[in-house]
This record gives sequence, C-alpha cells and structure tokens, in this order.
Amino acid sequence: MPIYRAQHEGYLIEATAFQLPGGLWQPRLMMTRLAHAGVLEKCQSFPGLSPAFHTAKAAARFAADLGRRLADEHSSRLKI
Repeated sequence: MPIYRAQHEGYLIEATAFQLPGGLWQPRLMMTRLAHAGVLEKCQSFPGLSPAFHTAKAAARFAADLGRRLADEHSSRLKI
C-alpha cells in the first residue's frame, strides 16, 4: 500500500489508503503540527475522506494533495 510522508509548511503529512468492501480505496490523511518554540506537536486525522478510488496509489495521492492544500491555505478544517 502506498504511503506518502513529507513535511510541508510546518506540518508532517501522512497519506495512505484503506481498502473498502468491493475493492475500492478510501483516502486517509493524518496531519501533525510539528513542535517549535512554545508549541507542542499535535495530530489530526481525516479518516473518512471521499471519493473512493480504484487504486491505492490514487487514493493516497488525493490525501497528500489535500494535506498540502490544507496547510497552504491555513484551512479552518485544520484544527491543530
């Protein structure tokens, strides 16, 4: 199963995929705010992302792209 792991804009982005019944793949995303002066490390997961994909690679790529976009835009969905 593909796993994407990279640092971006002060976050560690971890993207994977989970196989659903029927053979489709669901993206999974974990964002970790990296610790720095006076700020502790903290994680937030996004387990039930949609849409479902035909390959694990496509699902993981979708989750990684979403993670980068959330960090770049300082999204309100990102609570950490």
